[in-house]
Amino acid sequence: MSEEWISGGPAFRSPGKVVDPLRGITVGSGCRVHVLAGEEAQIVLAGDVRTPGDRTRALLDAARRGRWAALTALDGSYWVVAQNPRARFVCGDVSGLRSVFHTTDSDGGTLWSTSARRLATGTGAQPDLTLLAARLTAGAEHWPHRTAYRNIRAVPGGFGLLLAADGSQRLIDVSGIHPHLTLTDGAPAFAAALERAVHSRVKAAGIVGADVSGGLDSSTLAILAAEAGTLRAVTYTDPHTSAEDLRHARRVSDHIQTPLHVSEGGPGELPFAWPSGQPVTEQPAAASLDAAQHALYLRPAAGLPLHLTGHGGDVVLDGSSAVWTAMVQDGRRRAARREVTGWARSRNRSPRELWSVITQAAATGYPGALLEAAERLETGITDPRRPGVWTWCHLGHAARWLTPDARHQVAALLREAARTADTAARADLAEQQSSLRLIAADARDTVPLEASWNVRLVHPYLDSQVVRSAFAIIPAERHGTTVFKPLLGAALPRLPGWLTRRTTKGSFTRQLLTGLLHHQHQVARLIATGPLVTAGLLDPRPALQTLARTGTRGEALYDLHRLTMTSQWLTAHTNDRRTEEAC
Repeated sequence: MSEEWISGGPAFRSPGKVVDPLRGITVGSGCRVHVLAGEEAQIVLAGDVRTPGDRTRALLDAARRGRWAALTALDGSYWVVAQNPRARFVCGDVSGLRSVFHTTDSDGGTLWSTSARRLATGTGAQPDLTLLAARLTAGAEHWPHRTAYRNIRAVPGGFGLLLAADGSQRLIDVSGIHPHLTLTDGAPAFAAALERAVHSRVKAAGIVGADVSGGLDSSTLAILAAEAGTLRAVTYTDPHTSAEDLRHARRVSDHIQTPLHVSEGGPGELPFAWPSGQPVTEQPAAASLDAAQHALYLRPAAGLPLHLTGHGGDVVLDGSSAVWTAMVQDGRRRAARREVTGWARSRNRSPRELWSVITQAAATGYPGALLEAAERLETGITDPRRPGVWTWCHLGHAARWLTPDARHQVAALLREAARTADTAARADLAEQQSSLRLIAADARDTVPLEASWNVRLVHPYLDSQVVRSAFAIIPAERHGTTVFKPLLGAALPRLPGWLTRRTTKGSFTRQLLTGLLHHQHQVARLIATGPLVTAGLLDPRPALQTLARTGTRGEALYDLHRLTMTSQWLTAHTNDRRTEEAC
């Protein structure tokens, strides 16, 4: 378990360092902490944040006045715990990479921690199997306040938890995201935020590791990092990954005059394997199925102060096809149809089919889409094929793998989500928020594996100030139809044109399919004996039939990957708890 955490509450005791002057909280030994103390307010900043220096007085004044959002405006990626005589405030970042979780003890007090698993272990909370089945079926984004553990709640990214002196609690919106800028107007602020996020870290560390996969996201960070210090660039290849990506990675390394350490994987590094003794992730995480690949290619960068990754760039740099649904919602149907038609024809797709999906999503709205999904799930009328453009709620192959009882339970969760869903939600804003939280959660839940790789991963695209500056730009302005991730070229014109003009990106589908076939028997055994099956939520027969006929087709690959990831986590979690109890 990662040692970078903070925990607190009236009866929750977790071994760690006690932080003065805030009573009742402890931090892990690996957590970097800055304490700011005044007469009427105290603040703890923990994580990847520099000493605020001349801003200390302003921060303490904001805490004294209860202007909590102001405490989240520093550069970096960090948690903040602050208090004045009236309340205590606990908050992570905008993305959810730095999250906060909470529950209630037997006396009604609030227990909280930045580690869901640590909080679950300390309170005896068990995995929430029904919610995990719902996530597999419809996606995790519909339940942002829920976790993989029963009774352990999440504070969604962009919110903080305010604990009043009278025992009450509420969430405070600190996101500060108000899209209103054009690409041209917003690009300079984004460039400045991203440059600070990279340059400040590299200058402080002196030498850092960096992924250089050949894509725009990691390549941009490597180029910025090379401006500020020494870089150890690493990448991965095997017979099933993209040769085009490797060529671009070598071109980037030549551009920044930095050697590229290329690790060549074999059968032992194929995905869908999990080495014995592998640390248990906080919640189900994709990296748990390709940890051997990470361990191999990160080896040249092991032991360095930090390692830069492009994780999160896809969401921050580009809008999705949800922008077309939002345009229809706003009454700009003609402009939306023109863009959809051009995009579809350039990819040999049917504009009519895509337009139908988009207009239906705009007419139905978020609550209506959740209710429709619940109805389809209970009646068994589901189509796992992805429509090709964004929708509010897609039921994947897992909808056909659930038992009848599980379908009713998941449908009930969808209806519960519909009751609290925003009836006026704009598709583009809702999608960018949920995608940001999902990708940040995957990075967050991977942290326990980092110790076994001997690296500390850093994700500059997920820094709050970077996210805020990107999301201040209207999503449709960031969405590239002819140019891939146009924000990068607009913000950083010094990037080489051969990089920003790239319109393709290698796919990992072939590698994933090869790994699935290579480990098919192991995956089948895991699914058939997993807790979802023994709890009566998953019927293994249709799932195993889908696995057997996957062959060289990738139509069910995403769903099988998520099912394997979840089953592996549940099994590892159960075994880990048994070991703890035996000790």
